[in-house]
Amino acid sequence: MEKYVIYENIEYFMPFFYCNDIFIPILEELLKEEINPIKYVYGSPFCAWAGGRDTFFKLNNLKQIDFYLKYLNTRNLIPTFTFTNINKIEEQLNDEFSNNLLDIAYQNDAHFLVASDSLYNHIKSRYPNAKMHCSVITPICKKLDDKNFDETKFYNEMLDKYEIVVMRPEYTIENIDKLDKLISDISRVEVLINQHCKYNCQYHKQHCIIINEFNNAKFSVNEKTKYSTDKLMDLKKYINSHCPKTFDKEYRSVCMTDEQVSQLIDIGIKKIKLQGRHKDFDTLFDELYKHFFNKNISKEAIRNKIDLICAKIIQNNKKYSILIAMDKKI
Repeated sequence: MEKYVIYENIEYFMPFFYCNDIFIPILEELLKEEINPIKYVYGSPFCAWAGGRDTFFKLNNLKQIDFYLKYLNTRNLIPTFTFTNINKIEEQLNDEFSNNLLDIAYQNDAHFLVASDSLYNHIKSRYPNAKMHCSVITPICKKLDDKNFDETKFYNEMLDKYEIVVMRPEYTIENIDKLDKLISDISRVEVLINQHCKYNCQYHKQHCIIINEFNNAKFSVNEKTKYSTDKLMDLKKYINSHCPKTFDKEYRSVCMTDEQVSQLIDIGIKKIKLQGRHKDFDTLFDELYKHFFNKNISKEAIRNKIDLICAKIIQNNKKYSILIAMDKKI
């Protein structure tokens, strides 16, 4: 019998934390006859420190968050909070909700992905044993800001400081034949394999800042405070107008091939990340089929199996997903 998972002996970082988390019980059931390689799920409820792609909702019920984290722990998943906001983060270190969220997360053995030295130091000052991951945003910004940036030296220095370090996909691809010689501990490097942005995108830092501003604007509109809906639409237009596919005739995605991923695994890479927090269920399934599932099994066969499992879960146990049971009273 063919196994569903294409790669063995690795750990996946999946975008199933506060987004698309219905995939957690679905894949748990689908892979019940084999080893499930998903170890980390990443994301964050909206807060001042949260960064990256849009979250589905704002959740400020700390009791409910605690319940959710315990749910993930029962499934042997490590929740990784994407505290990667780089937009005026130094001004937000004392944000009450973010610090309360940090307390609950640490108590539930969560990890923290950060892109700011200030936030790293703040978290470590409260919790010296906190498990920290260095975001890919950090080397992206450093490379854009400094043409003499020594990326190899940076990763090795960060491995002395962080538990896990995320490498730029472009650096990974360009050094794929010698990564095991360049990097001091290849087993603690995390590789993003399905980034759809332009290769070496010159707007990447600005994308991060604008996306965070957009998220702040969206939730502020909901609360009828800081931003107007006109400001929200202006930000959305800016993001859409700067999609690399619209301004570069020679657009090249950073997505890796199966051959490249296999080569990385052969030299000792143990941690693989898939993007997709902002994707809907069908689009994220397509990403999983490209980068997670064994293609010896047809896409249709896997999708049919998943649809059956999904229907059963939603019908029989709505507690499986906080996105399905958001109005549940905890």
